[in-house]
Amino acid sequence: MQLTSLNRWTASGLHLAISAAIATAVVTVMLALWYPQPYFTAMGGGTLIMILIGVDVGIGPLITLIVFDPKKKHLRFDLTVIALLQLAALAYGGGVMFEARPVYNVFVVDRFETVAANQVDAESLATVKTGEFRTLPLAGPRIIAARQPDSPDPKSEIVLSALRGGPDLANLPELYVPYAQFRRDAARSARPLAELAKRQPGDAATIRSFVAGTGRTEDAVGFLPMKARNRDMAVVVDTGSGDVLGILPVYPW
Repeated sequence: MQLTSLNRWTASGLHLAISAAIATAVVTVMLALWYPQPYFTAMGGGTLIMILIGVDVGIGPLITLIVFDPKKKHLRFDLTVIALLQLAALAYGGGVMFEARPVYNVFVVDRFETVAANQVDAESLATVKTGEFRTLPLAGPRIIAARQPDSPDPKSEIVLSALRGGPDLANLPELYVPYAQFRRDAARSARPLAELAKRQPGDAATIRSFVAGTGRTEDAVGFLPMKARNRDMAVVVDTGSGDVLGILPVYPW
């Protein structure tokens, strides 16, 4: 296709179509790998994607609409610069999404905390030399647990750091352990789903539907609060085994 055969509106529309196709592919990968539901909602993925799409899909075609003139001598150069700037913006936005992706859903004492990659304490991560927690997951968050510090001293460095606003237990990879080690504790801490339905009567139908999907009776499952960056939810566990059955998009407090 010759540029001289296009007017600014056609060129801008073509640019918009190409940008939308690229953005759709990128967002699809992000949702499949980094932000599977319900973590997408819990971690505020919608806001991040709207910014990404607004910058990538909106601004590029708008600039093309402004600068496009088939009679311009350096039109190809101008369009190349626009495309490169747009790709740079897409790469930057993708990098932000990557750094903000949820990597762990950590059971701590009596709740779960969803931790993003940029919330993991770097110094603590550097101390993990071997094992499964020395690198962050790339394909969606993992359900794990965090043990208590070895030192019972309430003046220990880790406890004092948390009290001063530093990293909490859920953000310290040196304390991470497989969830299986604490699933019985989770089962003991789980609260009845009837309590959740009473707190959030508008979500009672959602809760009943979820329980029916598990194939269990309501008294065989319970919930634990899940704290997240954008929206707190409820993790449903088997009250016998502690196995995680899923996450309800219901406010747990």
